[in-house]
Amino acid sequence: MQHISYKFFVAILFFAPLAFGSVETWSIGIVEGLVFLTTFVYCFETRHKSDALLKVPGLLPLFLLLAFMWLQLMPLPPSMVNFIAPGIYQAYAPILAVQDNNQWIPLTVNQKSTLLEALRITSYAFFYILTVQLLSRRELLTKTVKIVAGLATAIAFLAILQKFTSPDTIYWFRPAPENASPVGPWVNRNHYAGFMELVFPLVLALSFYYKPKFTDKQSFRSKAVSILSSPASNIYFFLGFSVVLILTSIFIGLSRGGIIAATLALFFFLILFTKKSEKTGSIFPLIIVGGILLTMTWFGWDPILERFNATTTGDGSITEGRLPLWVNLAPLIKDFLFTGSGWGTFIHTFPQYSNFPTSDVFDHAHNDYLELITDGGLIGFLLAACFVITIFQNGIRKLSLRREPYSTLLIIAGLSGIFAILIHSITDFNMHNGANGLYFFFLCGVLVSAGNTRLHFRKRPTLLKEVSSVWKLGYLAALPLLIMTITTQGGIFKAQQYHSKASQIYLNPQLSTQLLQEQLVTIDKAIQLDPLEGLYSSYKGNLLSYLEQNKEALDNYILASRKDPLEGAYLQRIALLLPPEKKEQASLLMAEGYKKGLNKEQLVFVLAEWYLQQGDREEALTVLKQGTEQFPNIAKRIPAFFQFYKFRREEMSAALPPKASAWIALGEYLEKSGQLTNSAYFRSHALDFLEQEETIQPGYFMQLFYFYTKQKRTDEAVNTLYLGIKWLPDYAPFHIHLGDYYKKQDIPYRAKEEYEQALILEPGNETIKKRLESIK
Repeated sequence: MQHISYKFFVAILFFAPLAFGSVETWSIGIVEGLVFLTTFVYCFETRHKSDALLKVPGLLPLFLLLAFMWLQLMPLPPSMVNFIAPGIYQAYAPILAVQDNNQWIPLTVNQKSTLLEALRITSYAFFYILTVQLLSRRELLTKTVKIVAGLATAIAFLAILQKFTSPDTIYWFRPAPENASPVGPWVNRNHYAGFMELVFPLVLALSFYYKPKFTDKQSFRSKAVSILSSPASNIYFFLGFSVVLILTSIFIGLSRGGIIAATLALFFFLILFTKKSEKTGSIFPLIIVGGILLTMTWFGWDPILERFNATTTGDGSITEGRLPLWVNLAPLIKDFLFTGSGWGTFIHTFPQYSNFPTSDVFDHAHNDYLELITDGGLIGFLLAACFVITIFQNGIRKLSLRREPYSTLLIIAGLSGIFAILIHSITDFNMHNGANGLYFFFLCGVLVSAGNTRLHFRKRPTLLKEVSSVWKLGYLAALPLLIMTITTQGGIFKAQQYHSKASQIYLNPQLSTQLLQEQLVTIDKAIQLDPLEGLYSSYKGNLLSYLEQNKEALDNYILASRKDPLEGAYLQRIALLLPPEKKEQASLLMAEGYKKGLNKEQLVFVLAEWYLQQGDREEALTVLKQGTEQFPNIAKRIPAFFQFYKFRREEMSAALPPKASAWIALGEYLEKSGQLTNSAYFRSHALDFLEQEETIQPGYFMQLFYFYTKQKRTDEAVNTLYLGIKWLPDYAPFHIHLGDYYKKQDIPYRAKEEYEQALILEPGNETIKKRLESIK
């Protein structure tokens, strides 16, 4: 009996979901370390020849998938990479052009991200193998399923309680990030739903197994007595309550994909059960569905209906934000079709293909299948698909062969859970959540074990074939992987602390040399601990620049860009330090930096400033115009930029986007700087773009009215009010100001007309009534 390894195994099952879904560096690092440690302990406990290893289904495609992931980390000659993966070569091409030597490059655009993903998936693979080996004994299989069922029930109860007592915190003490939707230990409601989709079929299977047995000939009263008097009735009622509780928590979590996937999984389970069982057992499923309907009626259906209604507009148009994101992925997939851009690199590659009018970071594609293709290409997608299909086919085949009720119910549960997460993965990235990914592979192991573990046997406890003990040597790879996990994840965690400490000091030319040198020591420690992170090398380059060590700074910027070739800021810093004779190359780097950068809103001005310094004002204007059209929010920063570089009125007009707000902002800035003529020009011409505005704001007119009034240009101020009434006839202040004007002009009947019109629009406005009384 493997006592220690099994205890570690159960500890992983508890820790992964409870540690906030294992999405942070420390938590996923602990999960990976525990998996590799447990594998090594298991190998030690089964070191005797009598403890044979079992053949695991799907091992070949899984091994090839892992081999492909680790292969992406290996540096290769650039010419070979250009032949195998032209898209990846193009990502490194600007850096290769700068360097004097022809250094090798990997098959990924970010080695750190791919290394972390390789460690994560490798740990899942080991956990899948461990699950099959450990649960080949009936006592461990039944015990583990009960433990997971109890854990899922407890988390569901916690989630519901937390939702109604402290919806913005996790465990009542940890605040959730802004705009997050925490449910239970998860900060993302979709990931909570994904976890429950995986495990609730196990609870459902146990509830069916412990259902009291009676014949169809018994009366309803006799059946009721049988249920209440059965020794297992308390377990039966508890498990039935658990199923309702878990499904209710999914509904309350308001995950649309989770609700759909869980509902389909429930029907999938019942269909398989009906086909396998001679009796449909229709009463119990109706009780479950009725229980869910009853609890949700008590909690309220309105939030769920509002959540689904938000998917479409009143005219039936789809408003789902994922669709534009998926459309943007077509050219990305095309450029990295066969090998992908590297596992875990979506966050780095997507910005250069995005046409969204924002610099919001999309760390995932919200579709596991599409992201699998973007990161792993067709090779990775097909290998992953082969593994899942193999496991699913194995489960279907075993379902048709097994006759033991407990085993068949667990097989159905495993198939249902996998089916649910595959459905939900169409609209989310559950497989990138630390706990959910682990439990997916765990469920694959449960499915295999349920189909092969014998509950009653004489000789062998499992139907799985044994393999040579030589294979144990392969499992010993867990030891170096454990060391790698500790050094990698631990190094990342510690390096982040060093960088955070260094970042507390704002870098500027006034810092003393001694302080800059101290910062260098701190950041060098971060680089040693996390050598694949480009941010630290770039920060070191900044420090060296302030120390006027430009050559060393340039080397560090190049090193940072080699670690992260799609970070546009690094490319632009390289361009700024290149000698004058490399002006053309620097211009290309600046343009590439803007194209690839994550934070394009910041890089717009860097690129425009570069062209201005090179004397190319026309190109700078083009960059500003394109930038403001794509990112309207940066328009508020343009006035100061125009003023600093002394742009003429014609140039400013050419660079501004056709947005009233942008022209008004420039007009206000020019007024403050004393340029009243230009201010009037931009303020007044802002109204030329009203037809292009989605919503007409009263402020568009009032800003010009106040400006003309201040300048004593009364006629123009009045004309502005009439223009405002034309566009917004229901805005009372326009009429109030016109009434004030006619009152000053001693035209009381016109003032009275305007005040009365304003009072019609705002009947309860006492100020208007007093003005009317003053006229009378």
